[in-house]
Amino acid sequence: MALLLLFALLSLGSCGKKIPPSQRETEVKLEDQAGAWSNDFDILLPQVSEDPAEGNEYISFDSAHAEDGYICVRYLGDSEKAKLQLFKDTSITYTYNIPPNEDTIIPLSLGSGLYSMTIYENIQSNEYAMIYAQDLEVSLKDELSPFLYPNQYVRFTDKSDTTALARQLTDGCTNELDAVAKVYDYMIKNITYDYNKAENVQPGYLPDVDEILRIKTGICFDYSAVMTAMLRSVGIPTRMEIGYSGDAYHAWLSVYVKDIGWINDIIQFDGNVWTLMDPTFDANADGNTSLIGSGKKTEYTMMYNY
Repeated sequence: MALLLLFALLSLGSCGKKIPPSQRETEVKLEDQAGAWSNDFDILLPQVSEDPAEGNEYISFDSAHAEDGYICVRYLGDSEKAKLQLFKDTSITYTYNIPPNEDTIIPLSLGSGLYSMTIYENIQSNEYAMIYAQDLEVSLKDELSPFLYPNQYVRFTDKSDTTALARQLTDGCTNELDAVAKVYDYMIKNITYDYNKAENVQPGYLPDVDEILRIKTGICFDYSAVMTAMLRSVGIPTRMEIGYSGDAYHAWLSVYVKDIGWINDIIQFDGNVWTLMDPTFDANADGNTSLIGSGKKTEYTMMYNY
């Protein structure tokens, strides 16, 4: 069997130091947003087929809900480790750890098109053998769907403490940006940065959003997952994005606002602190929406979005 000798894994643990809130507060301006909004939203939860038609003796593969922006994979083999690699067109390859005998929700965050999926199981050390491969033509019913459902990186349910808190925080908000500001303010005032965890986080770590709220500390991956879960649970499509500004590794969130579109990089992590951008809108000739404010907008190169 073909062996995959090495998987590259980017760590989200080394997130830098925090600075005092007084140095990072940013006013949120709402006057340019049109329309009304309510957090009265039925949380979207992935559905898993009882008897998926695809797969083999090693893998149960369910693509019945691909049009909603996700697939489900269950590893049935004996190895303690399995990995899924996914790419579309010429995109960068996404790598997911697939635990044994557990339904794993994988987002189709690159939109409609032809996806190629390959699954490997660990043989020894860093050696992996291919056990399943499939191409999947995806036609999304709604391009926003992948950014409303939970997935392996952003895990929540309608019974999560995180989603209950999101409903509480955004109750009474009349637009999406006000809701974003309420979630952001809660996070920076109540969750502290865990330097020890950042130094010792293990490859393959995934946040437990309710646990982060309980202990009120975490690393940048935790901050991202909690905020994304909160916003999705009240119906605000949110992308958790990872990439670079120059040589520096960064994280940021982008949200979709009705009548405006995607507001990119609205919540940013620059290696030192999370920042809420001033959402004053600049309608460009190409129809895209960007943020303008005091100073030049940071230029990012996105590698992954979840």
